[in-house]
Amino acid sequence: MGKTKTKNTKRTSKTNTKNTKRTMKPKTKKAKISKKTDKKASIKKPVAPKLEASKDAVFLKKSAVFELEKSVPLLGTGGRDIKWIIRRFVPLTTTVMGIGYILPNIAAIIILSYVLSQITISSLYMITQISGIILFLMASIVMMIIGTALIVGGMRYYKRSSVPKETIFLSVLFASFYLLCLGVGSALLLSEINLYVGLLIVGPIFIMISAAIYMVPSLASRLVGHVLGIVGGFLLSIAIFNFQTFGVAVGWSLPFPGPFMSMAVMEGIAMILGSIAVASYSTFEGRNEKPVAYVMLSIVGMVYGIGVFIGSLILSFSFLDIVWKAPWVGPLHGTPNWVVGTTVFWSASLILLEIGGFLLILFSCLGFKFAAQEFSRFYVASNEVGKVEEAPPE
Repeated sequence: MGKTKTKNTKRTSKTNTKNTKRTMKPKTKKAKISKKTDKKASIKKPVAPKLEASKDAVFLKKSAVFELEKSVPLLGTGGRDIKWIIRRFVPLTTTVMGIGYILPNIAAIIILSYVLSQITISSLYMITQISGIILFLMASIVMMIIGTALIVGGMRYYKRSSVPKETIFLSVLFASFYLLCLGVGSALLLSEINLYVGLLIVGPIFIMISAAIYMVPSLASRLVGHVLGIVGGFLLSIAIFNFQTFGVAVGWSLPFPGPFMSMAVMEGIAMILGSIAVASYSTFEGRNEKPVAYVMLSIVGMVYGIGVFIGSLILSFSFLDIVWKAPWVGPLHGTPNWVVGTTVFWSASLILLEIGGFLLILFSCLGFKFAAQEFSRFYVASNEVGKVEEAPPE
């Protein structure tokens, strides 16, 4: 009996030790996992203190400028309102101006075709006259293309708030080709090249070269393009001051405006200022300098708008005067009735250019106001930067 008791006690002790081992195994695993997590928790990456939490961070130069740019926006509600008005004003102005360029040139093409039909090929002189009239016809067609490009460019600006450089480059080339046709055509009609006709030929060539060089993506090419563009603008202004192109082609002694339907004096000034404005607009790329470019462009728009308004008005009344005198005297005396009617249409279509010039004046006034607000915002922002930098540390 004693042996059996000892055996049973041994068996029970063995089973108890096995059970204790089974029960202890998972506990040791949990303990190991908890130890690992404790080690991982104890080894944490150091967290950098936030810039706002530190007391001295407010007086750091970089952080102050960064916070100032966030707190002081570039455009407030007034600036946004003016920019919104300008964005919607551009397509209206360009559409009116574009149609104002298209319709008068349709009348000019009809009148020039009548003048061409009256010339007979009888000598070399007559052949040069015909060639000159054909070049003026080509110039009128190119001007209609420029008017269409103005309308399309205004619509694209309304949708994208910018006009691609390629579109501007093509417009400059078309305008230069238009002036070149007028210069060469005038030289053929006059059978000589005087100083002003020569400048009217050389000036567009300078502008073409400057536009082509400016498209090269380098600083040196931009500078050369600006210089050539300004030189071409000066040459064209001298030619426009002293020479009337349409009077040579039609043969009417009327106060014709410049090539772009503006007063000769105002258009010459706009040529000079326009070349300088394009150079300043492309040079001043920073936000602080852009208002200077806006002021220059607004000045050009104001000068050209006044010239278009007054020049178109004077030419329109001059056409009505020769139409009124057509039954008795004047250049329209003895011409067919459809030529007189075309002249009346030419006079009436100039009203669109008068409206376009008035809209361009209003647009320039908005540009001046927008530039003034930009200058005031930059002045306030610079003052606040100075105050933050001069503040003593706590």
